[in-house]
Amino acid sequence: MVCLIGLLLVLHVVLFVRRVRQRREEEKRRALTREMLFLANCAQYELSEREVEVLRPVLEGKTYKEVGELLFISEKTVDSHMQHIYGKVGVNSKLALLNKLYN
Repeated sequence: MVCLIGLLLVLHVVLFVRRVRQRREEEKRRALTREMLFLANCAQYELSEREVEVLRPVLEGKTYKEVGELLFISEKTVDSHMQHIYGKVGVNSKLALLNKLYN
């Protein structure tokens, strides 16, 4: 009886670990698909590499000041890049920008 309980416990742990690994793999696939979609849309709207470099932290929620410090550029330069991005994509808000680039 004790052997059977031990065997069932081991089986339960093995199945749990398998489910966790499957979930992680699925999350990786989704993240990769999301990244590919983002890059394809950036190319479609003809965003430059530098614009994408500025855009990523902004879309992650960083302020223009934080992005400027991160990339060693001024806050005004970040704002200028973002205005060009908004113009190229044809939107007026960060939410609309997110929708266009990730959908």
